Amino acid sequence: MNFSSRQELDEPVYRIMKQEHVLSLFGQRKNALSRFSNWKDNFENFLMTCGHEYNGVKHDNTTRKKMVAQCWTREKYSEAMWGIYANDPNQRFLRIRSTPRLLLDALCSAKPRQSADLCRIGLVKYQATNKIRSYYNEKKGAEVSMDLLFDSLLLKRIAFSHEREVRLMHCPIFESLDDKGLFWYDVDPQKMITQIMADPNRDRSKWKTDKADSQQQTCFQGEIKRSKIYDAPKW
Repeated sequence: MNFSSRQELDEPVYRIMKQEHVLSLFGQRKNALSRFSNWKDNFENFLMTCGHEYNGVKHDNTTRKKMVAQCWTREKYSEAMWGIYANDPNQRFLRIRSTPRLLLDALCSAKPRQSADLCRIGLVKYQATNKIRSYYNEKKGAEVSMDLLFDSLLLKRIAFSHEREVRLMHCPIFESLDDKGLFWYDVDPQKMITQIMADPNRDRSKWKTDKADSQQQTCFQGEIKRSKIYDAPKW
């Protein structure tokens, strides 16, 4: 973990998902981390993709095929996050809230024997491309360790800094991913999630019904809200 204080571990983080996936999270009580090769940004996982060098000879790191993660954000009010992750007005989305501590505890509880080395959470650091390349040149010949691999997964280009990302990571060395490159594990969403917020694109006149449906399908006893970011002021 690279949080500057223990307090940051208990500060809110958010994740926008399709409504059907949130309902599945509560119904199936399983969370999924995704293999990096599934992600849009081809710059991800650069250290393992490029491989390591020993005495000028390149070696592929097969561990990269097992590394999985899930993206959360510390950004609470950004319209850009809704615009990026809930950009289809014909679909319904929900934003779930948690904390880094709750997320890591849930993952470690599911994998208690692996928690020390193979379950991590950290703040993404945004740097210029030349600095990331310098990092690669410095580390490509280093002895491979889980600390090094996880640390390399927390570097992104400045172009993505608006995401203010927190990344939940795992390396399921002894377990399999499904055919979509997802790693599933058991969670208690009632303990892991602290709030649900509906996307701002939905019909406001139907919100009471939508809210009741969401509560019934999730049995969530916490706060369920609707984003008002696109609402006109009541002036």
